[in-house]
Amino acid sequence: MKKNVLGLYLSAKTAQALILERDEAHRTLLAVHEWDNTLFNYAGDDTPGVDEFTEQLSKFLGTVSIHLTTVTLDTSLLFINTLPVAKGATSEQIKDHVEWELSEYFPDSPQNTFISDIHTITKQANARCDEALLVAVRRDIIQKIRRSLDRVRLTLDIVDAEHFSADTTLILNYPDSAAKYIALVGIKDDRMDISLVRYNDLEAYYYYPVHSEDDIVERLATLSSSVSGLHAICVFGLGLTQEMIAHLRNSTTVPLEPLNPFRKVEIAHAVRVVHDPAAKPFRYSAIVGVALREE
Repeated sequence: MKKNVLGLYLSAKTAQALILERDEAHRTLLAVHEWDNTLFNYAGDDTPGVDEFTEQLSKFLGTVSIHLTTVTLDTSLLFINTLPVAKGATSEQIKDHVEWELSEYFPDSPQNTFISDIHTITKQANARCDEALLVAVRRDIIQKIRRSLDRVRLTLDIVDAEHFSADTTLILNYPDSAAKYIALVGIKDDRMDISLVRYNDLEAYYYYPVHSEDDIVERLATLSSSVSGLHAICVFGLGLTQEMIAHLRNSTTVPLEPLNPFRKVEIAHAVRVVHDPAAKPFRYSAIVGVALREE
């Protein structure tokens, strides 16, 4: 049965929205739009910023029925950190560890300020601890999103982090990645997120502030020369341009490719005519990825 999925990408400044029609065999992009995000401009739930965001979203949706609502949040809105987790730790022990970790970084924040998730990324048989990735978001950000969606009679079904939504795009649209060691790199105007994905398993994640294209070039040149066994570097993000891609390719010692979320997603003719996202597909890697996620 066909199902319309709303995908939203939200950063402090930018909002993207798309509608993806999904059935068992096909994925078709029916609509896409981008605008200045005002949702987080003011504290509180009922503000001019929320009003403006909701109006933009309502216009985009029109009369289309949505069956699943997915949101991917820019990594700059999140707290992401690696931490050791003792082997055999109970869920309660891990929860206590996470709360302690957050209290160390945010000592003035009340308890329950954050909603968090944790994912083991490194397991070593002889080590006393595994390495895990902690991803946390402020609870008030999620509440604001929920209230905004409620205004257009939608519920929030899936929340993801932008970089890991792009990882979903990589896995689903590039089946050969299951046999490769890949660096996935998200590029923005002031930040670069990097994950190392070996045979579709997350092996490492880190990020750097960047201040210029030269910073990005230098980081990727170092990455390509210092990480042994890389098959490719896949880049994506709103800070990426075609000109930058050419520059980056000249600086790396392994193949570098922009992540194309439309390899296995058809773009409706009406979308191509009005605003062809295939011209800069790397801008939509995260939002397509979250819309492809299963419940």
